[in-house]
Amino acid sequence: MIVPMKKYSFLVYHKEYEKFLSNLQELGVLHVIEKELDDSENEELREKYALLNNLNKAIKFLEKRAVEEPESSAETDGIKILHELNSMLQKTEEYHQKLAALRKDITALEPWGNFEWDSVKKLSEARITLRFFQAPQRKFEEEIIDNYYLEEINNLGGHIYFVLAQRNGEIIEIDAEEMHLPERTLDELLKQEQEILAIQEKTEEVFDLFAARHLDLLKTSKEKITGELSFDKVKLSTEHKAENKLMILEGWTPIDKEKELEAYLEKTGVYYEAVAPKTEETPPIKLKNNRFAKLYEAIGELYTFPNYGELDLTPFFAPFYMLFFGFCLGDAGYGLLITLGTLYGLTKVKKRFKPLLKLGMFLGLATTFMGIVGGTFFGIMLHPENFEAGRTFSPWITKYQQFILSSDNLMQIALLLGYIQVVFGMFLKAANRVRLQGFKYAVSQFGWNLIVLVSLPAFALGKFEIISNADLSMKVAMISFIIGAVPAFFYNTPGKNPLLNLGVGVWDTYQVASGLLGDVLSYIRLFALGLSSAILGNVFNQLAMQSSEGVGGIFGILVMILILAFGHGLNFFMAALGSFVHPLRLTFVEFYKNAGFMGGGKKYEPFRN
Repeated sequence: MIVPMKKYSFLVYHKEYEKFLSNLQELGVLHVIEKELDDSENEELREKYALLNNLNKAIKFLEKRAVEEPESSAETDGIKILHELNSMLQKTEEYHQKLAALRKDITALEPWGNFEWDSVKKLSEARITLRFFQAPQRKFEEEIIDNYYLEEINNLGGHIYFVLAQRNGEIIEIDAEEMHLPERTLDELLKQEQEILAIQEKTEEVFDLFAARHLDLLKTSKEKITGELSFDKVKLSTEHKAENKLMILEGWTPIDKEKELEAYLEKTGVYYEAVAPKTEETPPIKLKNNRFAKLYEAIGELYTFPNYGELDLTPFFAPFYMLFFGFCLGDAGYGLLITLGTLYGLTKVKKRFKPLLKLGMFLGLATTFMGIVGGTFFGIMLHPENFEAGRTFSPWITKYQQFILSSDNLMQIALLLGYIQVVFGMFLKAANRVRLQGFKYAVSQFGWNLIVLVSLPAFALGKFEIISNADLSMKVAMISFIIGAVPAFFYNTPGKNPLLNLGVGVWDTYQVASGLLGDVLSYIRLFALGLSSAILGNVFNQLAMQSSEGVGGIFGILVMILILAFGHGLNFFMAALGSFVHPLRLTFVEFYKNAGFMGGGKKYEPFRN
């Protein structure tokens, strides 16, 4: 659910304002309404944002370094440490560039060996120019070697490196690639490379020392800057009145925190007003759900927060998402791995990561359940349709096989689940209309819901004689259709012209008919993904068995283990990724659309330390 908000306005004397803001920040319950800032005010914030960004980069860089035991530091200025670190990083980048250039020159000189450029210059003074070339060996032997004054220096990779001598001023055109070499010796370049590598090694030691001594200080500085930034944003959002003597601040507080805020305000005597939000206002969104649904709030946030006035759909899509994930992955072995892995992780990770692991545990349980229902365990597909006729199994497996759902059953269940979620979304859409506009604006939606929920299934049951009393089913379909069609066609825009209502009803008919079919068919991907991951797992099992039989012995067993580990690792990764993404798509497109989800809400972010 969305926690209701109250809008608070404060009037504070300017000399008491700083203290008031500090206390308000410590209280941490008010989401400040920010005003539009001019360029000069934005520049102040940009500078602090840039500093905060630099601190984040420095902290991430140092956190990657292996530090066994942090050391105490006498330094107290985190910004000074940041500048020193950035200066070292800049020099390190310069050394990286120098090293890259050096290695490029070394690569160019290596085929020619270590020679002195002074000798080349002396020849030039004697009116002899040396030019450096490379050519394919065949071309060199057939076209070049007998026609010019040259000396072969090296033969590498089918290419001849040679020097051609010519008189100064003489023009010689040769069918080979001329090399322009750096005018330094190979020994000099190699020596410089070693010097830079030594500097880099020393720099790495200094970075390790920074991580050991100053990482905590940088984190403290980050927290301080974050608090200052939050404080500055609030100050800049303050309205000044009475020649800057009075300060006016506005913000939102959830009703479950209003007693805490008002107790402080009564104690300090600050003047304030508290009102409920108006229809046109957009309060921030704070979600409050039970322990199960709360785990899925992070999934809903991947799309957007709900609008303040509408329903929070998190508790409504949570069980569907869990089941859909299990349906897509659909392997009891993979499900057990996820469940056991997350249970173990819950005993090791920090508190802030535990909700994600709990979510993973529920998804693992759903996967295990769907794997048992579908009869798949690490790619072993136990349904009788996957084995030759007459194949015998142990009694307990034979008994279990009687309860395994076939592929046709799973496909039908996928479509049924899609139909159920779509219709459920349509009822939520009606509830949202009642909540936002009033009951009369939801009457037409209830009419469509009756048609989709009762008329269509009853018609299908009677038409295809699925039930014995087909005539009664058709009568139910007709009566429910008439009852639903009246508001759907003639009361969809209350207070408007009846002809307009009829036109809107016809258009809604087209949208419902085409949209419902397409939306329900989208859920067949649940069955398709589950089947594909099971088949791929089974393929790796067969490949492993065939490979081990062909090799035999201990080596064959090792080959089988490697193929199984690689194959199931790859299959698990791809299937888990698809099982995460496709239920998201079904939730955010099919379910949200049919539930009339508007979204666009802004997260509740209180002003706090």
